[in-house]
Amino acid sequence: MDDTLKIINCIINFIIAIGGLSAFFTYIAQRRARKREAAALVVTQIEELKEKILEINDIAVDGKLNPVEFYETLDIITDNQWEKYRHLFIKKIDSYSYRTINKFYDCALGIREQLLFVKQLQHGQYINIQAMLDNNCNQAIFDIIKNVDPTVASLDAIIKQLNPTNDNEKNVKEFMNKKIAEMISSNSTQDTKKVLESYYPKMARIRDITNSNIYINYIPDQVYVTLSKLINDIRTIEVI
Repeated sequence: MDDTLKIINCIINFIIAIGGLSAFFTYIAQRRARKREAAALVVTQIEELKEKILEINDIAVDGKLNPVEFYETLDIITDNQWEKYRHLFIKKIDSYSYRTINKFYDCALGIREQLLFVKQLQHGQYINIQAMLDNNCNQAIFDIIKNVDPTVASLDAIIKQLNPTNDNEKNVKEFMNKKIAEMISSNSTQDTKKVLESYYPKMARIRDITNSNIYINYIPDQVYVTLSKLINDIRTIEVI
């Protein structure tokens, strides 16, 4: 009986050992597969970055930057695969290769930073132009209202009376629309076109002036200098 129990225990221990080894080898296989997948992602991203940076190089020519092409440029890197997976390779590749890939990504991220900076400048400029157009629209409509009703307070006074915690621009527009509607409804002989007949030509001129690109698209020279340096640096990096 004792011999039978010993045999059974030996069999059980053997099965447990086999199961442990199987789990261990499965873990090793999964880890290797993960490394291969991570390496594929990093390599693919590096190749994509090379292509995108070549396109960006065409935007910066002869000391000038093309603002339209800058605006249309997509973000070159949104998910840094090297940052996510480089810990898997720190003992698997030589230090020179590791530093080379690090430098490549540092340059790519530097280029991305310059692209985002220029886009922020462009967005700010477009917002300022829109604010200017809104102010001109407000003033032009207010002039119409003032001609019909001289008792209306000045536009500045109206703005000061608005709740500063709310959207002033929205409140001004609501006031103007309300006043125009009151003017038309209070005098049946006035229709919308007649009331606004002096408004449309004036705003059409302002729109045409704005669309003629008389505003300076300012991009600091330092952006070109920095971009050129980063692109030249990245050209010297050979990532295999």
